[in-house]
Amino acid sequence: MTSDDAGNQDASSRADGVATPPLAPTGPLDDLDRTLVERLRVDGRETNRALAQALNVNEVTVAARIRRMEQNAIMRVVAVTDLRIFGHREFAFAFLNVSERSALAVGADVASLPEVVAVTISTGRHDVIAPILARDRAHLAQLFGEALPKIPGVDEVRGHSALDVLKFDSKWTLLSVDPGSMPDAVPSDTVDELDIAIIHKLQADARRSNRSIAGELDVSEGTVRTRIRRLLSDNVIRIQAVSDVVAFGMGAHAYVGIKTQDGRAGEVASALVAREEVVQLSRTLGEFDFIAVVVADSRERLITNLVRDISQIPGLRRTETFETYATTKHTYAWSWLV
Repeated sequence: MTSDDAGNQDASSRADGVATPPLAPTGPLDDLDRTLVERLRVDGRETNRALAQALNVNEVTVAARIRRMEQNAIMRVVAVTDLRIFGHREFAFAFLNVSERSALAVGADVASLPEVVAVTISTGRHDVIAPILARDRAHLAQLFGEALPKIPGVDEVRGHSALDVLKFDSKWTLLSVDPGSMPDAVPSDTVDELDIAIIHKLQADARRSNRSIAGELDVSEGTVRTRIRRLLSDNVIRIQAVSDVVAFGMGAHAYVGIKTQDGRAGEVASALVAREEVVQLSRTLGEFDFIAVVVADSRERLITNLVRDISQIPGLRRTETFETYATTKHTYAWSWLV
């Protein structure tokens, strides 16, 4: 097996043919689970054999641990793909207020729009928050002017256009949430139809072998290997583990709108990007200079980080927090590869 093939070989027995009971607890994650996830975040296609050698365990244990975490929606290895291969170059946040329907019901309808990347039900001033993709400004105008307002229960739509995405940490997700649909990826100067077909296979299971992908797409194994290498080197995809925030004890999260003092946006941006709890950061046009996503292991820690640390960043004028009550869509296989 080459280094380009994933660690998805059948590891039902040791290399010497002696079966070994896998050490795969069904309870909380242990150190071996966490170490496996950390390595797979760096290289999602590191083979079971290489992982076993590095961690001084056998391949059966590695295979069983990975399989258990995937089956229990704790971790999944996917080809995280840059959103922009859709040909959708506009990115914005929709902040919705609702009336006469529950925010959850409205959020479910918002989630049905393929251009919507995620849907969060908020406890803040706005009821539903949704980052949205669009092909161009005309498409963006249609989404904000027609598609969103027509959803029953939507009372007000406010938009914040993203000028730039400064941080988009793709290692965290909510695997219990339906990833929903996304716009069809379209061939471009970056990817053709075969590239897109390979990406779809890797988004479903990035540890499957090049040989199996080639067989399903009726191309050679070498073609698949070459295409994957190019997609990785061109930063179109990143093959990595994505982890469930709740399973890893990061159960509190919020959108945070940030306003800065005049002329100090760059200074504030650098400070925010450096903070581990800030997993996404976008430079926006509108009421806020930045919109961030912040995570923590508890609500108390989340609020403490916001009040004691983030709000005290030099150059920051004010923040507004929109805590997450529920998430009805999260397309974890898609990211903004910065």
